[in-house]
Amino acid sequence: MTVSIDLNGRTALVTGGSRGLGAAMCRTLARAGAQVAVHYARDAVRADAVVREIVAGGGRAVAVGGDFHAPDAVRGMVSQAQDLLGPIDILVNNVGREETTGDPFEHGWEAFEKSFDLNVRSAYLIAQGVAPGMKARRWGRIVNILSMAAHSYPKGMAAYSTAKGAFASFTRAMAVELGPDNITVNSVSPGWIPVERHGASTIPGRLVTAGRTPLGHLGVPDDVANVVAFLASDLASFITGVEVPVCGGVHLIS
Repeated sequence: MTVSIDLNGRTALVTGGSRGLGAAMCRTLARAGAQVAVHYARDAVRADAVVREIVAGGGRAVAVGGDFHAPDAVRGMVSQAQDLLGPIDILVNNVGREETTGDPFEHGWEAFEKSFDLNVRSAYLIAQGVAPGMKARRWGRIVNILSMAAHSYPKGMAAYSTAKGAFASFTRAMAVELGPDNITVNSVSPGWIPVERHGASTIPGRLVTAGRTPLGHLGVPDDVANVVAFLASDLASFITGVEVPVCGGVHLIS
């Protein structure tokens, strides 16, 4: 018997889906049969390119925009996605980045607030928008993209590490809240996986990271996307509240 990930008939929304890990997630979910809303913050051209690629492969996708620093923009993006594709079955909260780096006491508490707003508040607002429909249909998948920074605490990234740690707690709390409605909430924590925004200047760091990774090499975006697709599928129907590290085993020695 062949076991495969089948997302036919499902609708997915991937935030930050126009490039990097998010674009890989969009393509993988579409190949599994889902129709996909590809969210972008500013770069509509990149989002449209991902949509065209999915459509060329026989799938269905649309681009939806919204700057997640603004609560109204988050809500508007959710409404736009559902107007275009219908109720959201699968939510991938992928938006998140290091808003401020350096000495946390020089930047002040405002840096922490900014990081929380982007990495946690936006995910809450989107979940708030899609959860009622998931509850009504008694089926839903929420996958939150965390970071190994929530566990390794890189110097100069205190605000980001703290926000991702809060996001991990949010994931587990939502798993408890939404479980009775047959909605699973899980997370994926990528290690350092180079994408477009990592230029040539990061190559020395990549070599160091690859050298200390048990598997001996860095990952690629599809490594993360494949786990996301699994957690979004019926194959993971009895898994909730977990965090899956996709880091080549580096978490074992951190």
